[in-house]
Amino acid sequence: MKEENLKLLKRKIGKDAEVVSNLVGGMMNEAYIVKSSKGKFVYYISTAQANEMVNRKLEKETQRIAFKLGITSKNIYFDLKKGIKINGFLEGFSLNLLKKYDYKEIAKLMLTFHSSKKKASVYYDPLTRLANYKNEAETHTQKFDKEFYELYKLILDNKDFLLSQKLTLAHNDAQRSNIVKCDDGTYKFIDFEFAANNDPIYDIGTFGNDDVSEGVKLLKEYEKLTKVKDGLKRYALWRIDISLQWYLVAIIKHYRGEGKVHGFDFLAVADHFLKNAIEARKLLK
Repeated sequence: MKEENLKLLKRKIGKDAEVVSNLVGGMMNEAYIVKSSKGKFVYYISTAQANEMVNRKLEKETQRIAFKLGITSKNIYFDLKKGIKINGFLEGFSLNLLKKYDYKEIAKLMLTFHSSKKKASVYYDPLTRLANYKNEAETHTQKFDKEFYELYKLILDNKDFLLSQKLTLAHNDAQRSNIVKCDDGTYKFIDFEFAANNDPIYDIGTFGNDDVSEGVKLLKEYEKLTKVKDGLKRYALWRIDISLQWYLVAIIKHYRGEGKVHGFDFLAVADHFLKNAIEARKLLK
């Protein structure tokens, strides 16, 4: 951690603040577990590229709603310009570190957010995001995998159906690494960088980031809790849309040279998400 970040940490949580360990980060942040006499926290340092992608004011707004709903930790400090955050630490493990977890409880967590009377000030607009990422990726390369074009057309062919869905507050990046099973047995969200209004089934779509079947299992539990129309079709299409977004983001990051900086093989990431989208398409047959 840079000296300037350590100084900020000491100002915000106490002079006795120290770094306990780093957290395995994603493509958007460096993250550290830190502590002081005031408690235990997570210190997030965003990448410059992430700040281009994220509406920090919206992130702070939606995290505050989630905290009031009791489904995340409290934000202690937030630099809207730099994307630096200090949040309370949730004692437990993110689901990507666990072999077993309760799909019913995860469905309840999502529904708590989705059924809130609060809404964000912005629509997430995943289809426009997909188109924008495609345009940006094309500034780096004019050729994508053949399957990408077929899947992209499938999304465009179903645009009216996807846009007809009722909107609720949604996390929009509810993959397993962003859900914590706390030591007290509760499940909570972290990381609200993409939270905004959206089709709630999109959240179940993001849960299938690593494995499409994970999202299908979660959808079944979610459907037991609330009425869902065309659930599997919505899940499959959003899963494809999400996978194509990350496919393009990974390509962009590869050509920007971010792989060398952050130690990621972004072409391998792109390949994973393309295969994930192909797998999701099978649910429509």
